[in-house]
Amino acid sequence: MRKLVLIPVLLLAAAAFGQELLVNGDFEQDLTIGWTRLDSGSGTHDVVRDPGYQPDPDNEVFVYQYDNPGSTTLIQTVDVPCPLLQLSFQACFVESGGSSTCWPAACVSVFYYDATDAVLGESKFYYSTYATWTPSPTLGLHQITTPDWNDYSLNIQEELATNLTGVDPAQVTKVGVALVSYTTGG
Repeated sequence: MRKLVLIPVLLLAAAAFGQELLVNGDFEQDLTIGWTRLDSGSGTHDVVRDPGYQPDPDNEVFVYQYDNPGSTTLIQTVDVPCPLLQLSFQACFVESGGSSTCWPAACVSVFYYDATDAVLGESKFYYSTYATWTPSPTLGLHQITTPDWNDYSLNIQEELATNLTGVDPAQVTKVGVALVSYTTGG
């Protein structure tokens, strides 16, 4: 089982602000600038920044976790002026192997935090044949059906109103954007 996510990420404040909120969202600087890497579980973990994953000359990021339950995460959390945000990214999601009891998943997750850093909810773009996540008032799911390079976007105000009805937009003071490669089960 292996997964990867290749993504340049852009999180913009509302059109009225037009301000990029992520630091190094284009991955043109070292990944220690703006991003935090978290590995959990066993197996092989890797995060690589390289311009060769897509035919353009810019850098992309490869997030990889292989074998045994665990995950590799590259995350950035930013203060937000309001939930009037637009997240845009390009991604190529890949999965191989897996079963109904041990499944890989490649994800871009958006976490919504309150002023105490408590997670209020999550929106998850994911590619997985076997994932068993189910949507809830605090979990919005967007299943990716093709692993090819595509453009994706998320209007956060609309997402909160439509798919995360258990999250009070007035309490959202921070947003976390994470590139995650999972292997679950055993």
